[in-house]
Formats: sequence, structure tokens, C-alpha cells
Amino acid sequence: MNLGEFFTRSRRLLIHSKRPDRKEIWLTVRITALGIVIIGLVGYIIHILFTVLLPQATNP
Repeated sequence: MNLGEFFTRSRRLLIHSKRPDRKEIWLTVRITALGIVIIGLVGYIIHILFTVLLPQATNP
């Protein structure tokens, strides 16, 4: 695929695609925020476990 064909296909894709509505954007934002919070909580729990169970590992 050469550069001209790439631009032609990209343009066709953009013409046929639709913008998400507010409901879909809000759902995506909520799911993303929930994922970030869950990952943060898992990291915090691991940090607390290492601090309590292995204090010598955090203070060399």
C-alpha cells in the first residue's frame, strides 16, 4: 500500500465513521476512571502489604 492509497482509505473511513454521542463518551469516561481507580487501589494494597510484611524491603 502506497501513501496515496493510505490517504484514500483513511478519508473513506473518516467519512463513514460517526461521532460518539454524549452518553457513549460519558460511559467511556466512567469505565476508564473506574479502571484507573482499581489499578491504583491494587498498587496501594501491594505497597501496604510490602510495608507491613517486609519492612526491610522498603528501607534498605
